[in-house]
Amino acid sequence: MGDWPAVAKVINERMATLGLTQKKLAETSRVSTATLRQIQQGQNKNRQPAVLTAISRALGFSDDYLQEVADRGVTPAIAQRESATVADLKDQLADLRERVTAIEARLKPARSE
Repeated sequence: MGDWPAVAKVINERMATLGLTQKKLAETSRVSTATLRQIQQGQNKNRQPAVLTAISRALGFSDDYLQEVADRGVTPAIAQRESATVADLKDQLADLRERVTAIEARLKPARSE
């Protein structure tokens, strides 16, 4: 059977995180756009394990990641750790941007002299 809404949520969130379009993911995974669209919408259809494996790989997950989501209806623990890591990286990036802006502001008067 499978928890297709959970699979759809994982795919859509990962695509957003990676900045992937549906077309690009379809090309990378070699899954048709129509099939990918159905999966993204959580449509309840039997899927070949190879389809979920291909999408998992294209999204940077382990081969069995999306199948595990479908079977269990929950996101495996790795995604939770990864989300925390991504959030930490975003915080660090924001801090670096602030520092660069401050450095640029200090250097700007020196350049105009």
